[in-house]
Amino acid sequence: MSINPRMLVLAREAQGLTQQDLAKATGLAQSTLSKAENGLRPLPEADVSQVAKVLRVTPELLTWQEEIYGFGSASFFHRKQQSLSQRTLRKIQARVNLLRMRLVRLSDGIAVDTSLTIPRIDIDDVGTAAEVARRVRAAWRLPMGPVPNLVNIVEAAGGTVLLRDFETHRINAISVWHPGAGPLFVLNSTLSPERQRFVLAHEIGHMVMHEGEPPRETAEKEADSFAEELLMPAAEIAKDLGGIDVRKAAALKPYWRVPMQSLIIRAEHLGIISQARSRSLHAYMNKAGYLASEPAPIQREEPQIYKEMLRIHVEEHEYSTGELSQVTGMIEEDLEAEISTPSRNGLRLVR
Repeated sequence: MSINPRMLVLAREAQGLTQQDLAKATGLAQSTLSKAENGLRPLPEADVSQVAKVLRVTPELLTWQEEIYGFGSASFFHRKQQSLSQRTLRKIQARVNLLRMRLVRLSDGIAVDTSLTIPRIDIDDVGTAAEVARRVRAAWRLPMGPVPNLVNIVEAAGGTVLLRDFETHRINAISVWHPGAGPLFVLNSTLSPERQRFVLAHEIGHMVMHEGEPPRETAEKEADSFAEELLMPAAEIAKDLGGIDVRKAAALKPYWRVPMQSLIIRAEHLGIISQARSRSLHAYMNKAGYLASEPAPIQREEPQIYKEMLRIHVEEHEYSTGELSQVTGMIEEDLEAEISTPSRNGLRLVR
């Protein structure tokens, strides 16, 4: 079995382990692992299974030849690399790469029948992020008022949404669009349901306006502005925001399906309330504990495409758990946990 040194590094980093950690867990000399990862000497055949076991992958995954990519969107590093350790960044990047590889392998022989697309729009051509959002709403033929299930819309547009625990509150989501794969949105599973919607809208903004582009200092503000207009169109929400306070924000939340704080900030940005009033309401919410946990959370929007891919392999293509483990590179224990949650979407199979 010929181990790909880069996949060995990727699998180790996905577990958040150093070479020293892996050496201690496997009983191998760190020099052996170092030489294997640098392609200087193959990992001893007798040790491959033990290394894979510690890394919670199949031995075959360590032979994969897929390309390994960075996040692509410069906005991610502009936002996060100063506040997170390189070890944490590498761990998240490795896990996203493995997710992308698994999705590509699972999609072989399966076509998702999508009626929409995620467009690319140059913000400098149209003027503002809000105008970009209006064009996306038009392209997706969204009805007036609140956006219905945003996860379903993204998946209908050819994207894949996944919920994962990043083990840090400093990253809400990662969006990537790598060669040979569709748009991928990985959201922090610890987000509240309403916050999840706003964060996904924010990442759609990055995908539409910034993916693959050089860094720009205004990227975060533009993505926020995009998300506000996508979820809370100015022409339709302005009348609802008059006289807004915390109680009214709580009443509007189930209808617009966004955080109370987002409604208050939207009122400020539209000039309906002053910045001082917005800060006062923010302070009140903080004192009440609403910034950490808002009352009356909405129903969470659950991604379906990935789970449906797994279901098709198991139920229609009749893969055993062991066979599917070989496809995904996941150990059977982790794979069974992924399969156990049913999906509700339908995919069109390539016959």
